[in-house]
Amino acid sequence: NDPEMALQCIEKFLSTQPQNAEALAKKASALEKLGRSEEALTTCDHAIAANGSLVIAYLQKGGLLNRLNRYDEALKCYEQAMLVQEKKSPKA
Repeated sequence: NDPEMALQCIEKFLSTQPQNAEALAKKASALEKLGRSEEALTTCDHAIAANGSLVIAYLQKGGLLNRLNRYDEALKCYEQAMLVQEKKSPKA
């Protein structure tokens, strides 16, 4: 419930593992809660670059873009999340 404290902890962790995609996604969430939307978007992009199969990073970016009324961009993120998930799921 304290995004500033969370951000500090995440940044400390990232100082040792700067390409940890899950930590980057959590950092983006904390940044958004602090009203730092553009930084949060950039951090989502870093998470996706670090691990292109991390569905939560696409969903997080899509949600943020949606909240910023950037609907076309949000839709693309959601579509990418679905594609990534489909690749991860075993075929029936």
